[in-house]
Amino acid sequence: MKTPVLVGVWIYTLVAVAAEVYVGLAYDPTHLLYSAAAIIAFAISQAAAVVAFYMNLKEEPGSLILMVIIPLMFISGLLITVVASQG
Repeated sequence: MKTPVLVGVWIYTLVAVAAEVYVGLAYDPTHLLYSAAAIIAFAISQAAAVVAFYMNLKEEPGSLILMVIIPLMFISGLLITVVASQG
């Protein structure tokens, strides 16, 4: 059964949420870009972990994973640019 993997994904998600909350509470207006980039990176890594678990992507070839990661990095760059232009 996949119970150890499920527990690992759950623990990672819990730790990443705690890190996001810490970054959000330690808000410093002079470092808004870094805070936003860290929160976005945590959110993307959480989404990737959950998707990889539920869609069994760990058994897929690396090219399929790259097809997911490259657009996510592009979208992250766009989000960081939008957040940076607001400040």
